[in-house]
Amino acid sequence: MGSILTILAAVPYFGSRPLVASSVAVLFVALGSFEAGAGGGSSPYFTPLAKGVIATLFAVSLVQRFAWDHVEAVWPRSSSWRWHSAVATATVSGMVFAGYRVGAFASSAERPTSALLLGGLVVGAMGALTLAFARARTRIRQGLEAIPGADELGVLLVLDAGEMLFVMGGIALCAFAPTAATIAVLPIIGLVTWAWRILRAREESERIACPACATSTHRAALSCPGCGAPRDPSALDMIGRTTRASAADTQAHVFALLARCRCRACAEPLEAGGPDACCARCGARAFPSPDDIRMFLGAADRALLRILLLLALIGAVPIIGLVAGLCVLRLSSANAVAAHGRWKHRLVARAVRASLLLAFSLLQVLPFVGAAVVPLIAMASHLSNRRPLQRAAAALAAGAAPVESVPPAPT
Repeated sequence: MGSILTILAAVPYFGSRPLVASSVAVLFVALGSFEAGAGGGSSPYFTPLAKGVIATLFAVSLVQRFAWDHVEAVWPRSSSWRWHSAVATATVSGMVFAGYRVGAFASSAERPTSALLLGGLVVGAMGALTLAFARARTRIRQGLEAIPGADELGVLLVLDAGEMLFVMGGIALCAFAPTAATIAVLPIIGLVTWAWRILRAREESERIACPACATSTHRAALSCPGCGAPRDPSALDMIGRTTRASAADTQAHVFALLARCRCRACAEPLEAGGPDACCARCGARAFPSPDDIRMFLGAADRALLRILLLLALIGAVPIIGLVAGLCVLRLSSANAVAAHGRWKHRLVARAVRASLLLAFSLLQVLPFVGAAVVPLIAMASHLSNRRPLQRAAAALAAGAAPVESVPPAPT
C-alpha cells in the first residue's frame, strides 16, 4: 500500500519536470530510501543505467533549451514536437518509476500472477495520470509563453526555478512521508485543474459558431473559414485577445491581425510569417498584392514612430527601464514587422538584441545614453525585418507589371 501511495503522490512531479524528478528518485534509490517492491532488490544494472539515461536526457535538454528559440525561428512547426516530446518523457518516466516501486525490475525469478496483474495495473494507471497531468501542465505553459514580454520580465525564469524546487521537495516527501505526500498532492492537482479549465474557457470564449455553416470561427475573423461568409469581427487587445468591442476600422483590424501573425481573413494563427505566408485553415494569403505589403509596412512605420518617445522615457530609468521598454515594445504594434521576418533575419535580430542588451545594460545608467537604448533596439529590429518585406513587394510589383510590346524592326 505504501508503494501505491508513493506512486500516486509522485504524479505531479513526473508530470511537470520528469528529468528532475527522475534524477532525485535515482539519488534516493542509491541512498536506499526508495526500495524496490515485490520483495526483491533491484537489478544491479538498473541504477547505473538509469543514471546514464537521465544524464543523456539532461544534456540533450540543456542543449535544446539554449537552441530551441533558434530552432523554432528556422522551423516553426518544431514547436509542436517540443511539447509532444515533453509529454512523452513525463509519461515514460512516471511509468518507469511506478514499475520500479511495484517490483517490475526486481531480480526475483518467480512472482505470483496476482502480483504481475497488480503491477501492470499500477504502472498503467501511473502512465495515464501522468499523461493527463503533463498535458494540462503543457497547455498552461503554452498560455504563459504566449504572453508577450514574459521572457523579458523574468516570469518564466521564476516559474522554472520554483517548479524545480517544488519537484525536488515533492520527491523527497514521497520518499520519507508517502501518506503526507498523498494528502499534499490533492490541492496541487486541484490547482492545475482549475488553471487548465480557466485557460480552456478563455480559449472557447474566443470562438463562435458561424451562423451560416456552424463552423468554429475566431471572433476576430472577417470571414468564416468554412463558407467564407463575412462577419462583424471583434477587436483585439494589446496581447492579441479578443474584446467585446467590434472592430470599427477594417484596415486597422487587418493590420492588428497581421501584427499578431494571424490570418487576415479567418484570424487563425499563421504557421510562419513572411511575404509568402498562407493560412492553412482558409487558404488566404497574408499579403495578396504588393500594395498590401506596402500598406502593412506603412502602418508599422507609423506605429514605431508613435512609440519611440515613450520607449525613450521608459528606457531612461536605469536597469528596470530596459526590461520594461522591451515589454512595451513587444506588446505594442510597433513590433509588427518582426512577426513576418524571414528566419535568417529573425536569427540576426535575436543576436543583435542579445548583444545590445549586454553592451548597453552598463551604459544605461549614464544620463541620456540609457534613454536611447530601447529605441535603438526597436529600430534595429524593425529595419532588419522590414527589408525582406520591402524587397518582396518590389519583386511582386515587377513581376505583375505589364510588358510593353516592342514594335517589329523595319525591314
